Amino acid sequence: MVKYIDLSKFWTEEKDLSIETAHEKTGLNRRTLSSAKKGLLDRCQIDTLFKLKDLASDLAGREVSFDEIFKDDQA
Repeated sequence: MVKYIDLSKFWTEEKDLSIETAHEKTGLNRRTLSSAKKGLLDRCQIDTLFKLKDLASDLAGREVSFDEIFKDDQA
């Protein structure tokens, strides 16, 4: 079973955060951010994982756990 990093439930249209702004804020690659926003990121470095969790926490306005940013492939 494949696991994905999925920030879509935190990174909603109402948040009005562009990929470019997220890139400037986190220093992460735009493709990585785009894939995570769509829930399609299936691999990354450990430091990237922590940055994505921090970004999700910022977007949610609370501390987000790693379990909350992972989803299983339901295909």
